[in-house]
Amino acid sequence: MYSKKSTLVLCILSALFSTPVVAEMPLISPMKAGYDAEKLAEADAELKALYYDGLIPNYVVAAAKDGEIFYTASLGTMRIGSGSNVDIDTRYQVASMTKPLVSVVTFKLIEEGRLALDDEISEYLPMFGDMFVAPGGSLENLEEANRGITILDLLTHTSGLTYGTAVTGQGDVAQLYDELQPTNACNSSDENMDVLSQIPLVAQPGTAWNYSVGIDVLGAIIQVATGRTLYENIDEKILQPLGMERSSFQYSQEVEDSEVAAIGVSPLAGATALGRIDGSDIDWKIAHGDSPFSSCGPTSTDFKFESGGGGMTMSVRDYLVFLSMIANGGSLNGVQILDSSSVEMMQKEQVQNLNYPAMIGNNIFGAGFGIALDENDASVVDYFTWGGIFNTGFWINPSDKSVGVIATSVYPGRYNQTISLEEKFDEARFPD
Repeated sequence: MYSKKSTLVLCILSALFSTPVVAEMPLISPMKAGYDAEKLAEADAELKALYYDGLIPNYVVAAAKDGEIFYTASLGTMRIGSGSNVDIDTRYQVASMTKPLVSVVTFKLIEEGRLALDDEISEYLPMFGDMFVAPGGSLENLEEANRGITILDLLTHTSGLTYGTAVTGQGDVAQLYDELQPTNACNSSDENMDVLSQIPLVAQPGTAWNYSVGIDVLGAIIQVATGRTLYENIDEKILQPLGMERSSFQYSQEVEDSEVAAIGVSPLAGATALGRIDGSDIDWKIAHGDSPFSSCGPTSTDFKFESGGGGMTMSVRDYLVFLSMIANGGSLNGVQILDSSSVEMMQKEQVQNLNYPAMIGNNIFGAGFGIALDENDASVVDYFTWGGIFNTGFWINPSDKSVGVIATSVYPGRYNQTISLEEKFDEARFPD
């Protein structure tokens, strides 16, 4: 029988070991991680130039290996010309960098037997049972879909769904997305799915790669399959186990004011540049702004839809933790999130013989991650990657399991430095 004293000790130990500590991510030197510190000293030079030219409001870059951070660089404040300095704990609107988290939750549910890759989505969302197709986005030649959309189609962006013109959509169908806003945060998940299901697809399911709102649909399916919100699933399966405490769809006004980097909006989106302001020597070519996509933002009481395709706000530290788990085959510091086989599937092209658009460069796509191929040998994977519309991005280097994140906050996205940074880190890595 345990004494009261021994029981108290056990309770304390239990609390200690059950408290997530992964997100602490200790700092180490570049040398210890296998990188040349002198070469990394200028890694953020291009971002620094963009900042002092008034084109981006701030930036944070960080890299980690084996759950340890070996590089950080940051410049600027959370509000243009004012507020706290940004750092790896500042929250950024990561937009489409939400997609990999939703894809991980999907694969976790597949492991649990609650979803399957070949499930037709109409099993969970009946409104998608009878879809029409407008090939190439033109409404002139409508045809019936020759099969149902599957979970795999959504994960691989081969569902026939698309985006509006502000992202990658084209033609009549993209105009419908603009008009009907099928992922509007002011509407419920059911309302958005009802609207989306009435818009024709732009290709027959499984036949073409079109970047799309498919991960938003996955988020809705996750809710139906589990009876819980998308955030509750992400929190239970990823955030809590890994100790990621600055990641969410919603937050309070207090958090908004003290932790979230505001978006700088370019005149290209209709904003009037700030120019020179008190407290700053920079001639700002952007303006203060909120998300251009919805009036029901993360602090709004009218917020209803958790966008699995682009709705999370996360810190760079949190995203490094998530990426480190992926780089390590689904686990980090003894915390298992996914089976390694699931991670391998996410990082391999699942649909063959696709024609990818120029927008993704020398990339193909797996089931949750972009796959950047070696420029000299397309049979070799250089790194895994994706980014967000507000100029955020990441990379995972399979050769040494290092990961990196770039975050700034400007719309429209024009200055994403992910590829350039990954190349600089490659050049700074010591030979094996």
